[in-house]
Amino acid sequence: MKYTIQIWLFTVISSPLLLAIILGLIINKSELNEILNSYEMIFLMIIFGLFLSIPAMMIFWLIQRRLNSDISIWKNKIILSLYSFLSVWLTFYIVDNGFVTRWSDQTVWVLIYSLTIVLGVWIFKMPTKEIIE
Repeated sequence: MKYTIQIWLFTVISSPLLLAIILGLIINKSELNEILNSYEMIFLMIIFGLFLSIPAMMIFWLIQRRLNSDISIWKNKIILSLYSFLSVWLTFYIVDNGFVTRWSDQTVWVLIYSLTIVLGVWIFKMPTKEIIE
């Protein structure tokens, strides 16, 4: 469960921060001061992200528990990465299915959250199952 919580917190905290930087500085050409003054919005993004991602992270945890210790950590992480990437897209689709048909700032949101969760899968050490005889 620790692995899942690490990835969950990493994603819901770092994604809004990355999003604020990318959307603010790069896409919208905002000043750093304007981005720093939007801390309330970033805080709300973190809170909503925590709640909206609960179902996806519960499934992530179940998948992670069921993964076979006979296959390599790489293969386990690839499976978790694929699920994580798809679960972010599915969650955003459920919330607003219009982002798929148009390129918008929200598409950038999905890309950042997807890449952040996959990065988390690879950054954090996956627990190994001990064989009890």
